[in-house]
Amino acid sequence: MRSSVFRITLYIKLVRYKNRFKLTNQLRPYTVKSTGTRPISEVKPLMAQSVLWLGTTWEYWTKEMQKSRRQKKLERKQLQCREAQATNYATKTPFRDAERNFKSRLPPPNFSNVFDFDNIEDCSAEIKNKIVQVDLSNDLDKEEYKKLFGQFDEIDEKRDLNRKKAYLIKDFPGFIFIRNPFTPEAQKYIIKRCLKDFAKYPNKSNLDTHYALPKEGIWKLHEKVYNGQLNENDSEFYVPLKAFVKEENTEQYNNDDVDESLNIQDNQDVNNQCNNHNNNNRCNNNNNNNNNQCNNNNNNLEKSEPSPSPTVPILSPSELMRKLRWITLGYQYHWPTKTYHLDRQLKFPQDIDNLTTAVVKVIDGIKLPDDDNFIHKYEVSKWKPEAGVINYYQLKDNLMAHVDKSEINMDSPLISFSFGHTCIFLIGGLTREVAPIAIYLRSGDISIMCGIRRACFHGVPRILEGTLPEYLKSNNLKEDSEWDIYANYMSTSRININVRQVF
Repeated sequence: MRSSVFRITLYIKLVRYKNRFKLTNQLRPYTVKSTGTRPISEVKPLMAQSVLWLGTTWEYWTKEMQKSRRQKKLERKQLQCREAQATNYATKTPFRDAERNFKSRLPPPNFSNVFDFDNIEDCSAEIKNKIVQVDLSNDLDKEEYKKLFGQFDEIDEKRDLNRKKAYLIKDFPGFIFIRNPFTPEAQKYIIKRCLKDFAKYPNKSNLDTHYALPKEGIWKLHEKVYNGQLNENDSEFYVPLKAFVKEENTEQYNNDDVDESLNIQDNQDVNNQCNNHNNNNRCNNNNNNNNNQCNNNNNNLEKSEPSPSPTVPILSPSELMRKLRWITLGYQYHWPTKTYHLDRQLKFPQDIDNLTTAVVKVIDGIKLPDDDNFIHKYEVSKWKPEAGVINYYQLKDNLMAHVDKSEINMDSPLISFSFGHTCIFLIGGLTREVAPIAIYLRSGDISIMCGIRRACFHGVPRILEGTLPEYLKSNNLKEDSEWDIYANYMSTSRININVRQVF
């Protein structure tokens, strides 16, 4: 009797608490575990609801106790405003709704329908039924790939599986997922390359518009500040603004740099390549960007850059590193027109070239079992990584829905590598009217968009705080002391490398 009274009393209290703070079972991404031989959803409704609400109640109650009345009142008003706005958004599409869900801080997002390839057993039954595990055409554990992905000292069944298997999604052709095949040391090597070697001249970055960046890059100055070799009293501590620097000192390219770093193609070569791809039906007649680039490439060779602003803040190297958002590899990209500088083809990094070529080899011939509608076939001999973008995310950054369609060759796959914090990746259809699926991308994961999925909308609405792997954190070991500065940066960051073929 006492037990029943306790359950009823607990139920009433939880209902009142739930109504007061508008708690629902969708407030946090918990997993419903089993009770005895039956799932919890089949236990008596009263006990089931009590247990489920209790999981969220204690966490929220302790947080609420720490808040003042004013804070609680403001949060309730904000929640009411958001609920009212939800029905009045000017852009209300399934993709936009998904972005709003994951960007929301109050209330927290609903993570219940996210594909988690690293913990498939914890996914819902609906998601489990959609995930298909297939064999790679070649194991990434072979000797020829160990220099790229690293060599593990110990045998681990899950890690070995990551190098032999890929994952597809039923009724969603053109998306291929490879679970982290990298060793921690291999990931650290690539992260160092992205921060120290790639984020500098002659590669273009978002900082180049307003700041007169040194040729050796910001990272080198950041290292001096971090190690106490540079302080605010030194002349080079603050990076000058382009608006106040003479033009000849801020020129991005000159003849010496072209001879050493660039492989410039003349107009005739560009014309020939465009014409060849036209003949091979690789220029999509419905794609204005591709048509413009193929037919009007001579007119587009000289593209004006945005004017530097005199009002942007003057920042230290360490502050600027946190403002870095992207750099371009290979063919330099002109963001205002969303086209490539066909006369600015930098040498593509050989190690990233080797990584992407290995991925193209191992996914060749991948298909959904018992479904011939999707078979990935792209000849390895045709693959040539010609352009890439490295995105640098801070924890509150996001990337809105977009389509990568500036490339003339849309038959080749787009290959993406993730490092650092976990993110939510959305990928949908040819328009924003198609509801996207959400996927966790963890450090080391590889995602490939090919076939019909190559021209689909995708984006990153959320970086998940507190998800940096332990092996990327500072370990204070003398033998790995060099990593400390990189660990400090990665503590609030995610890096994504995506590579594509232009022609």
